[in-house]
Amino acid sequence: MNNIVLKGNESVLTLSTLQGFQESFIDYLDVDDKTLKAYKCGIDCLINYLKDKDIKQPTRNDLIAFRDYLRANYSSNTTNAYMVAVKALFKYLEIHNLYDNIAVDLKGAKYSSIPKKQILNQEQAKLIYNELKDSREKCLFSLLLSTGLRGIEVSRAKIEDIQEYNGEIVLWVQCKKHDDKDEYVKLSHQVIKDIKNYIGDRTKGYIFVSTSPENYGQGLSTTSLRKIIKNIFKRFGLDSDTFSLHSMRRTSATIMYQNGADIQSIQQVLHHKSSVTTTRYINAITRNNNKNEYIVSDAIFN
Repeated sequence: MNNIVLKGNESVLTLSTLQGFQESFIDYLDVDDKTLKAYKCGIDCLINYLKDKDIKQPTRNDLIAFRDYLRANYSSNTTNAYMVAVKALFKYLEIHNLYDNIAVDLKGAKYSSIPKKQILNQEQAKLIYNELKDSREKCLFSLLLSTGLRGIEVSRAKIEDIQEYNGEIVLWVQCKKHDDKDEYVKLSHQVIKDIKNYIGDRTKGYIFVSTSPENYGQGLSTTSLRKIIKNIFKRFGLDSDTFSLHSMRRTSATIMYQNGADIQSIQQVLHHKSSVTTTRYINAITRNNNKNEYIVSDAIFN
């Protein structure tokens, strides 16, 4: 590697050197392909920013300005993902004695406690389910609604993953960032009935099978699953970007909560690492049920 910059107070990290370090850093990472792609995007974004600003020797203040640029132009999720990549890069440089970690303790973006994605209320969910006639749509809708599975988990699900376990019929799933199908969700009698009605005589393979020539016999992609759910929503007048495949997961969590489930038990079903994430899922409904603004208005204006 040319122009190696030594760690120390007198060292200078030039833009050309940073670009050289990028390749070795990517090779060093031990992460899945999706995370690797996010890291590449984050570092590419930083390098392009520095180029546009004609910054040849980036400093900590430049990284702060880059963070503020992300906040102004990208979503909270993207901002945080890119900042994770940048912080990981400079930690790598520090570990290998290449440069001081000028990104240490930099913060990303703050998440709102209220998610922007809308959810179905119980009446809407019941109406849609009862009106669905297509067996694939009905099966997908009931599975997502009752279990809160992520799209990728449904895409990976196979008929063989439906098994009896401790006296229950469960679907073993490969959760986010897991290498194996080591978690499960329980299937109700109605969901099992909907699955059987859809798969017919099939005894193995993906539950939701692609029929497109390029992916025939493989599991439906998350993109295809999103389209199916979006089309269902549109037919019932919910034609908005705030209704999506992920709305089904949030709806599932909310209905659990409304019917007496506590945060910890919902967290277990959704396979969240942190209860903070689970709490965000139900904050929309708890905020909607908070009528304190009307109390003040009624007390003063009426």
